[in-house]
Amino acid sequence: MSDAQQNEKPDNGEAVEMEDRLVTSRHSVVIDGRTIAYTAPAGTFVLREEDEEGHARQKASIFFVAYTLDGVQESAKRPLTFSFNGGPGSSSVWLHMGLLGPWRIDVGQEGHLPPPPYRLVENAYSLLDVSDLVFIDPVTTGYSRPVEGEEAKQYHEFQKDIESIAEFIRLYTTRQQRWLSPKYLSGESYGTPRAAALSGLLQEKHGFYLNG
Repeated sequence: MSDAQQNEKPDNGEAVEMEDRLVTSRHSVVIDGRTIAYTAPAGTFVLREEDEEGHARQKASIFFVAYTLDGVQESAKRPLTFSFNGGPGSSSVWLHMGLLGPWRIDVGQEGHLPPPPYRLVENAYSLLDVSDLVFIDPVTTGYSRPVEGEEAKQYHEFQKDIESIAEFIRLYTTRQQRWLSPKYLSGESYGTPRAAALSGLLQEKHGFYLNG
C-alpha cells in the first residue's frame, strides 16, 4: 500500500481507517538437497491502542512477510522465528533477502554485488527447513507507517519500538494459532538489544514465553 493510499482522506476531511491487508502465495525451494513447499503471506496488520476512555484507537500499520512450511500436521511442534534488522530505521530486508529467507540476492563467491540487473537464487542456508519465518518491518521502515496524525519519531524511541513489535508478534501468533509453537527472535545489530527487551516485555505484558 502506498503512502498516498495510507494518507488518503475522504471528501469530509476525515482520515481513512486503515485495514489489515494480506496476500498469500505458494512456492517451493531446494534447501539442503530437499524440495521445500511453503506458503508466503505478506501484508499489514493494524496496531491499536486504548485511549483514556477505553476506546481502541488506530496507531500504526506494520508490514511483514512470512514463510510457513506446507504439510505440517502438528503446528505446535513447528518452530516459529520472528526476524528484524537494526535501526531504528532499518526494514527487515537485509536478513530477509541476505541471510534467512528461502531466496537471497546473488552476491557471488566473494560476497560482492555483481553489476545490475541483480538476480535471486535459492538460499541453501535458509532456516525454512527447520523453522517458519516472519520478517517484521518496524514502524516507519519498509511499508510500515503510523496513522495520520501520529508522530513517526515516537517509533524511533526504545519503548515505543519494542511495544509496537511486541503487539504485532502477539497479533500474528494469535491469528495464526501458533501460541503452542516453539518461538524465537532473531535480530541483527540494534535488533539484538531489541530482541532482549522484547523477550521481557512479551513475557510481562502478554504472558508470551520464548524458547530462544
